[in-house]
Amino acid sequence: MPRDFYATVAQILPVLLLAFVWDSGYLARLHGERRSHRRADPVNGVQFWTKRRVRRYALTVTTGILLDLGLCALVLAGAVPDHVVVRVLVLGGLGLALVTLLTRISVDIIAATQDAATPEAVPLEARAAPVVLPVVTPAVAGETRDEPL
Repeated sequence: MPRDFYATVAQILPVLLLAFVWDSGYLARLHGERRSHRRADPVNGVQFWTKRRVRRYALTVTTGILLDLGLCALVLAGAVPDHVVVRVLVLGGLGLALVTLLTRISVDIIAATQDAATPEAVPLEARAAPVVLPVVTPAVAGETRDEPL
């Protein structure tokens, strides 16, 4: 029975790692965001999750998942004996991966379904001034006016 536990966790962790690190667009979205601290940018700054903290947390979770995966492989190979402490460590790594993934999914869902009328829901790039397009009237062909629609 314990051998099945380690084999199952060893199969689940790589999938969770892929979902955590190579989520579609997560790294590109994170790269494009300005995540300065609220002290430096009182209007658009973040309270806690600056890019530096996100980097440290993501690398810590990724390292923990990989160490957990390595521990499972060592138990399956017989290099580390099965013990309650080893099971607790493996479950802790699995729990960390699941909670991190749940948090990321929740944040993405909340951001995607937030009311577009609130200024916080609109990305900073989308808050630009309205664009005035030239309008061609059918009455006078070739003449354009610079009026908003």
